[in-house]
Amino acid sequence: MLTKYDEFNCHQIVDTLDHVLDSDRQFTEKYWMNVHDTTGKIVLATGFGYYPNRNVMDGYGCVNVENKIQHNMRLSRELRPKTDELVVGPLSWEIVEPLKRIRVRLDKNDKGISYDLEFTGRMPAHEEIPQVRRDKGRIFMNTCRMCQLGTAKGWIKVDGKKYDVDEKSWRAQRDHSWGIRMGVGAPEQGVQSPDISFFANLMINWLTAQFKDWGVTYYLIEKSTGVVEYLSGAVMYGFGKNKEEIPIVKVDHDFKYHTGSGRMKSGEVVLHTADGKKKEISMKQLTTMYLMGGGYVGYDGFYHGIWKGPYWTAGEKWKVSDPKVANQVHGLDDAVCEYRCGKETGYGIIENLILGSFPKYGF
Repeated sequence: MLTKYDEFNCHQIVDTLDHVLDSDRQFTEKYWMNVHDTTGKIVLATGFGYYPNRNVMDGYGCVNVENKIQHNMRLSRELRPKTDELVVGPLSWEIVEPLKRIRVRLDKNDKGISYDLEFTGRMPAHEEIPQVRRDKGRIFMNTCRMCQLGTAKGWIKVDGKKYDVDEKSWRAQRDHSWGIRMGVGAPEQGVQSPDISFFANLMINWLTAQFKDWGVTYYLIEKSTGVVEYLSGAVMYGFGKNKEEIPIVKVDHDFKYHTGSGRMKSGEVVLHTADGKKKEISMKQLTTMYLMGGGYVGYDGFYHGIWKGPYWTAGEKWKVSDPKVANQVHGLDDAVCEYRCGKETGYGIIENLILGSFPKYGF
């Protein structure tokens, strides 16, 4: 089926651009963005999932106000024939300027949250090292991802109250990934289950931080034994600085968690870079976005990529000021942090997920 993209000189296979080379039903293309102020008052997460071999497109919008109430909306639609539109009902994602500016909107709806935001990258997008893994002869992970640090402007409305978003006191980060990934849709029937032992007894740790003239991002997967299974990241500099990013080759970490929980509270990291230097960064949590509200790791029978019919929405409010509720909805979270590096102060997020045993932190 022809789409508007087929007019452009960007084909990679002998087919139209509504198809991908691989027929695996877990092939996914994802867009994610996090926007927050620098006081911890509001954090927003939004994103899309494109599943060409499941004929599904889904998305979400979540807003946490003052770390008291988190408002969630999840949406899904039949992908075809509109494969070239990043739109699900009132939610849309527009590429205004590739690798620089993105506009995201959630128009008026029955869940009480809406927004119109424009992301502007402060630094070139970072291309992570691809991840490829097999089990029993079959690929279960083969992904590429880019991420970018920046600012946002526009507005957010929650329960009738409007909050202005400006580039001075708000920060934003986004990513775009594509490929085969686990946890997409309902499990296949009649086939041997994949061995998930790789995902046991490990920590998944992803960090972004923005300072005045530089920023950093890294993605670390570390087993409880201390073995690093994956590390990709870099120290980056702003557009026009004429400075190349510097790869991160090692991460030392010392994290603190809320009592009886895997939720991040504070910590320190030492980043070793390829030029032989180190950056020591401390952090403290300002607020948290619980991505389970967007369907990450699944919620109330919804998983990313699952078929929900031609059009579907759901949502709710969580009283996340209650630690019991926060622990129930804890999964893959964006902990908004204030960072310190020497005399500099910065802001960003850290995602920290521990699966199984991890004795270093008492799990």
